[in-house]
Amino acid sequence: MKLHRVAALLVTQASEAFFHRSPFLRQRHYSTSPLKMNSTTSDLNQVKQRIIKAISIGATAYNSGDVQKCATIYTETAREISPLLPRVFQSKLQDEVGDDNCDRTMDTNYDAKAWALRRIFDSILDHQLPVVPQNYIGDKNISFEPFTPAQLGQPIKVMDNVMGGISNGTWDPDSNSFSGVTSLANNGGFASIRWRFASTQNWSYAKGIYIKGLTHSTPEEHTFSILLKDDMCERIRFANFKVVFANPEKVDQPLLIPFSVFNQMEQMGSALVGSPAFNPVAVTEIGLMAIKPTVVGDFWLGFSEWGLYT
Repeated sequence: MKLHRVAALLVTQASEAFFHRSPFLRQRHYSTSPLKMNSTTSDLNQVKQRIIKAISIGATAYNSGDVQKCATIYTETAREISPLLPRVFQSKLQDEVGDDNCDRTMDTNYDAKAWALRRIFDSILDHQLPVVPQNYIGDKNISFEPFTPAQLGQPIKVMDNVMGGISNGTWDPDSNSFSGVTSLANNGGFASIRWRFASTQNWSYAKGIYIKGLTHSTPEEHTFSILLKDDMCERIRFANFKVVFANPEKVDQPLLIPFSVFNQMEQMGSALVGSPAFNPVAVTEIGLMAIKPTVVGDFWLGFSEWGLYT
């Protein structure tokens, strides 16, 4: 059975049935941020190109019945790309392919091997390098304007139960912390908290969003997303802008996320090609998200203050 082809077809059909139609083309989002976390943007882009090429050849071989060839191509690709990846993906690939000098004749379950590596490849294709705090000498030209409880209002939980999942998360306003657990059960894998503004916000005077005192669970692995919606997003179901962030080195500096990196509207992880960039003149919502593949299981995220910087 041509499982690779059938799976792709089913996902496409389900997506078309589930989402409202939008004026923009939905395309899987493979973009990366301009900053690094144990890897570089050029490294990750190179890895993704190699994976896409391997899948195009391997899936064709699999669908024609040559499962061994598919598994072999995926295994060789995994060994080639591993040194270019963040540690979390290096470990996952190492668990599947082992040492390059090991006895490869012992593993003959090519179908299981092909699918195991394909799942890791897909998670790498989905991965985005996070924006991270930078060591810098305080710039007197930067001003910080913290969000206030009155401005944000009451948070709203948005969990993967909209897709049948069982992930959950809680916001503690006293400690500015978001904690919970993400689960892959029932095709889930995300937990988020959102603040919908009572009136549209004009943030055009600011450069972006800052977070001070950022700490979080499993710093070397976990990344989180900050979400923004503008008036255009309100016209398309599930549309928003997301930027991945983290503090892997536990740097005691503000995290600065410029509005310019919110440059791709997406819908459930798929880029809406041809859509406009984020419009800071008409902001309707902000949120925080923990999401697979980097966050699976227990998580927590905390900070001392966040808001706009100018």
